[in-house]
Amino acid sequence: MTKNIDKRTYLFETAPVPKAVLTLVVPTVISQILTIIYNFADTWFVGRTGDEAAVAAVSVAMPLFIVMTGLSNLFGIGGSSMISRSLGAKKEGDARSAFSFALWGGIAAAVVYSVVIYFFGKNLVYVIGGDKNSEKYIIEYLFWTIVVGGIPTMLSSLCGHLVRSVGKSKISGLVMSMGAVLNIILDPLFMFVILPKGHEVMGAAIATVLSNTASATVFIIYMLKSKDDVFNLNPKNFTLKGGVAAEVLATGAPACLSTCLAMVSNIAANKLMSDYGTAAVAGLGIAKKSNTLAFNINMGLTQGVLPLVGYNFASKNYSRMKKTVAFTFGITIAFSLLCTFVYRTFPAPIVRFFIDEPETVAEGTKLLPTLAIAVVFCAMTYLMNTIFQATGKKFYSLLTSMMRKGIFDIPLMFIFKRYLDETGIVIATPTAEILSIFVSAFLLLRFLKSLKNDPKDA
Repeated sequence: MTKNIDKRTYLFETAPVPKAVLTLVVPTVISQILTIIYNFADTWFVGRTGDEAAVAAVSVAMPLFIVMTGLSNLFGIGGSSMISRSLGAKKEGDARSAFSFALWGGIAAAVVYSVVIYFFGKNLVYVIGGDKNSEKYIIEYLFWTIVVGGIPTMLSSLCGHLVRSVGKSKISGLVMSMGAVLNIILDPLFMFVILPKGHEVMGAAIATVLSNTASATVFIIYMLKSKDDVFNLNPKNFTLKGGVAAEVLATGAPACLSTCLAMVSNIAANKLMSDYGTAAVAGLGIAKKSNTLAFNINMGLTQGVLPLVGYNFASKNYSRMKKTVAFTFGITIAFSLLCTFVYRTFPAPIVRFFIDEPETVAEGTKLLPTLAIAVVFCAMTYLMNTIFQATGKKFYSLLTSMMRKGIFDIPLMFIFKRYLDETGIVIATPTAEILSIFVSAFLLLRFLKSLKNDPKDA
């Protein structure tokens, strides 16, 4: 136990900022890259069938699958923020309470959501942008990934947040990477060997369930064997006392809302794009899927430093907190500029990697360069929102989340579509990100200004 605390104290309090940041973010980014690759693998393998309806189904069903990620963020980011701040304030008991509530609350949420999808999933197919061609594929995908795989999917992501919150980023990244690699291996096995032709979407879904189950199992075993007192899996430690539930849920709510609003945004985009045919929906899905490489790596960079920011904020080491933010900002901007260049320079080969169907390639090639403009601005808002989450600035985080997904982008999709057709639907995304930057930057500067009198910041 003492050894664990000494390592954590060194990482959070005294290690050089670049070393501390890279120690936390590199494993997180690697796991994000592998997760993206296995998400790409689903689309890539389904794309090998040449079935536009199947490709469109995976894209259309994804928003409902992402709701599970939103629930994971509700308990995972909320719990991670409270754990890191409690450790920074030397309140280990509060950290244990936050862990227990986040873990068991997340499991309960997964059960409830799985039941909802089981009874109402079929009714949601056309609401989320499906059509008669993709209906059966969407239902199959939802059944396996959410109804059957709800709890392991939740635990795989949730435990990653919780383990990372105590500085064990390497373990978190390793386990999540293992799940991603396993999914890549299982995809072709279930899609083209075990299941008969025509069940490729089901095969991709089953592979996802099994890989998430493996990750969740390893996480649970690790935490059971860990000597870190924060990891206490006994249900008897679950408590609603002391404001734990309110703090975890209030801090995690903006992250959950952001994910769910992104889902609503994707549904709106798919619905609007469906007016232009299945190929347009598939092209949009592939363009968005391609863009997730940049978005998810930036998310890994920012979420990786959340415990470090939260810990130093709670311990009032504002100078170290600001240095952490500045170093992370430089990394995210440099990476985002590189991604924007690649996406805008080579859109056709990127889209063709997923499906070599001429009409879908043409649609995706037209849409991807526009989506790429959003990458740099999105990286900025991700980092600012992470700062608000880490420091418990719930209203700032909520406002930032609602700006980029919900308040700006959905209305802009309808407005721009009227004048620019299908291209206008996509232009709404970078426009919303740019507008969000102004408000988020104002809130961040206001927050940082309030810390200027701390003696450690001199």
